[in-house]
Amino acid sequence: MSSHENIPRLGWLLALLLTLSSSGQAADPAASLRFITENSPPYNYVDNDQLTGSSVEILEEMFRRIGSRKRRKDIELHPWARGYRTVLNEPNTVLFSTRRSPDREDLFRWVGPVATAPVVLMARKKRNFEVQQLSDLNGLSVVAVGSDMGELMLNTYKVPNNIRQTVSHPDIAARMLIFGRIDLWSYGQRTALWLLKQQGAQPQDFEPVWSFGSAGDLYFAFHRDTPDSILLLFQSALDTLKAEQREDGRSVYDAILRSYVE
Repeated sequence: MSSHENIPRLGWLLALLLTLSSSGQAADPAASLRFITENSPPYNYVDNDQLTGSSVEILEEMFRRIGSRKRRKDIELHPWARGYRTVLNEPNTVLFSTRRSPDREDLFRWVGPVATAPVVLMARKKRNFEVQQLSDLNGLSVVAVGSDMGELMLNTYKVPNNIRQTVSHPDIAARMLIFGRIDLWSYGQRTALWLLKQQGAQPQDFEPVWSFGSAGDLYFAFHRDTPDSILLLFQSALDTLKAEQREDGRSVYDAILRSYVE
C-alpha cells in the first residue's frame, strides 16, 4: 500500500482516536484486550526469558501508535491449542501470529497481514540450482519436517518420495542443509532463514529456488465479537507502520521483519 492510499485509513484512525477521547476511553483503547501468542520464531518466541520476535515488535509499535500503554510484557504466552481455544470462546481476546485460511475465515476477525508466509524450497546459493518446474528436482534431494506445511506442499505437488527425507525437527533439517547432506529444504521461508542463522550460518548464503506460494498469511486473529472500531484502529496502526519510511528507504514494518533474518 502506498502512502497516498494509506491517507484515508490514517484519517479514520485520527477520527476514531478523537471519538475515544471524547468518550473518556482514550487513556488506553486496548485496555480490555488480552493478547495471546505462542513460541513460533521468528514471529513470536522467547529468548533469554523475554518475549520477542517480529510480530511482537510490530504489535508493540502498534500499541504506541494507538496510544495504548500495553507492551510486550502484557502479552500472554500459551501453547497454541490453549490460545486458539481461548480466542474462539472468550471475548476481548486476540491470538497471533495466526494463519488466515478459508476454514478459519468466519471463526475470527482479522487484522493484517502481519507477515507473509511462503513455503519454499531453500538451497545454498553456491549450488546455483535452477528450478523452473518441479520435474527439475529429479536427481536432487529434499528434506521436510514431518506433518509440517512444507511436507504437505511436497505431498500436494506430488514430489516423488524417492528424493525426499523427513525429519522430526526443523533444527535437524537446517543442519542437513548447512552441511550439504541435503540439496533442498521445504519450509516456510522466513522461519527457515531464522533457523539457519540460529545454527551459525549466514542467511545471505541461502536462497529460495522454488515457492509453493503462501500457505495462508499471518494475521492477528481477534474474537469474532470484536467491534469494527477496534479492528479499524489496529488495522490503521499496522498500515501506518507499512507506510512510514525510514532514512534508509525501508518502511518501519519491513525493517522489523528483516532484522530477524539479516
